Amino acid sequence: MPESAPPESPVRFPRSSGRRPAGFGAASAEVVDLRRYRLARLIRDAGRQQGELAKLMRDSAQERTQLAEALQGAQRHLASIADNYKVLLVRLKREKDFRDACQEAAELDDLDEMIRRRDALAMELEAIRRTPRGAVGA
Repeated sequence: MPESAPPESPVRFPRSSGRRPAGFGAASAEVVDLRRYRLARLIRDAGRQQGELAKLMRDSAQERTQLAEALQGAQRHLASIADNYKVLLVRLKREKDFRDACQEAAELDDLDEMIRRRDALAMELEAIRRTPRGAVGA
């Protein structure tokens, strides 16, 4: 570079009307300051990396959303299973109570009381079996 040109400005060679050196094309040659060129490349690379980072962040946000939806679905499923177990436990307890009452009625000496309890317990068992699966009854 000539000493009169500032270091950050490109240096231009004047067109010569005569012979050109072998390495130059038909148009005038322009020498670009290496620091400006590197800065421009860094800016371009940073822009590209910023775009890639933005894409990764969008993808990550989408994956987090999908994961949250899947977890909510799993939570609803587990809550449904817990409700079904609760219903099952209530029904099992009622049926156990029914069997215990039947055993007590069978041990009675009074035949009329045994028949009355048997009929009441049979209606109770029928009510237990008619209870819809989703309904929790006491």
